[in-house]
Amino acid sequence: MQEFSNVYYYDVNNKPSIAQADAFIDNLTTLEKTFHTTAVTFVRGRCWTETGNKATNEMISQKNLSGNGARAASSTLDKERAFLFRLRAGVDSRGNPVYLRKWFHACGEFVSGQTIPAGVQQNISGFSAGERAAQVAAMNAIGNGNGSPELPVLVAKSGRAPTGGATWEAHQFLEHHQMGDQWRAQ
Repeated sequence: MQEFSNVYYYDVNNKPSIAQADAFIDNLTTLEKTFHTTAVTFVRGRCWTETGNKATNEMISQKNLSGNGARAASSTLDKERAFLFRLRAGVDSRGNPVYLRKWFHACGEFVSGQTIPAGVQQNISGFSAGERAAQVAAMNAIGNGNGSPELPVLVAKSGRAPTGGATWEAHQFLEHHQMGDQWRAQ
């Protein structure tokens, strides 16, 4: 069994209360369960301030979680294969596009009913435009720079915000994103 985590940075005006942090964790966990399969167990959620200095960061809330993802698991998909999404976040000093990136080790389908054929698993074919559009629709729920009552504006760790009106882009192919060796059979 391999433990992994997804970290998000959101821009908020005021430090949330414990109750607000708990609601935030619950909302994000509910969304994350729709992106992961029954092979993924949710263990804990944390909300803390990010000041850029480890000594001044403050834990607001830590909750034990329970339950599994909601999607169909795949017995043939390598656990380190991940769905990659990116969100446009302006340009760098040279005028090159900058993106916020997010990987999901879903361990199977990411969107309900969207199987992962052998060609996609082998990277000899990719997801269709329609499949990627469905993945993007699901991703926009976690934040796309516009904020929502449940989830504020998603930003990079550096504080860089997505370009106004940005929407997620789903990578056509599965990516390899290293998790470690604990998930491998011993």
